[in-house]
Formats: sequence, structure tokens, C-alpha cells
Amino acid sequence: MRWLPAKHLQNHETIPQTPLRDIGEAIIGLADDPHPPGSSLLQGIGGCYYLAIDDYYILYHLDENDALTVLGVLHGAYHPLH
Repeated sequence: MRWLPAKHLQNHETIPQTPLRDIGEAIIGLADDPHPPGSSLLQGIGGCYYLAIDDYYILYHLDENDALTVLGVLHGAYHPLH
């Protein structure tokens, strides 16, 4: 799993403690299983997936060697990802 430097973060908001804990656990779990139940491949964007946790979406990329990069966490119950 690769983490991007903080300078790449844009338009960040504070995530409440309960979903933050669940999101953190889900991100850590992606290292063991990058295709957990509920994960979906984004159509038209090679190797990009998302995983819904409450009203948040973990956006991540898997390369051809299954190296995982978390791209961000998006918020919104009706986000256009799904």
C-alpha cells in the first residue's frame, strides 16, 4: 500500500470518529483483500475501485502487480461513483 504526501490532499474535511474508525479499518483490510465484498470497479477508469463505508467512499487503485494506492475518501450518500 502506498500513501501520498499530505500536499496532495485537497478540499479535505474532518470525518466524525465513528465512520473514521470504520474507514481506517477498511483501508487496512484492503492490504489483505483488495476486493472485499461491496467493492466495485469504476467503469472506464482502469484499475480504480471504490468501497462504500456508511456515506463515504474509499477510492483506490490497483496496478498490474496488485500494488494498492488509496486515492482518497469521498463523502456523500448519493455520490456519482455509484
